[in-house]
Amino acid sequence: MWFLNGLFEGFVNVMTIMTTDHEVKSSGERESICPVCGERFICAHSASCWCASRKIPAALSEYLAGRYDTCLCATCLDRLIEQFSAAGS
Repeated sequence: MWFLNGLFEGFVNVMTIMTTDHEVKSSGERESICPVCGERFICAHSASCWCASRKIPAALSEYLAGRYDTCLCATCLDRLIEQFSAAGS
């Protein structure tokens, strides 16, 4: 029984994170919270999102995938793009 209680508590925690970190807008856009700086921003979760115009180095893509479950805000993403681009040149 203790296992089920722990499993349920974990589920509640995940659902709380999902509903507080991402508020879905009527257009399909989501209000997200940057895991780096805590800034709120809008993410379209599609090819029309603002981040689709950024050129993300492969090393940065791997770095992000290994560390974060959500998108970053424009300021933090741009800063990391600059750092990874400078390191690669």
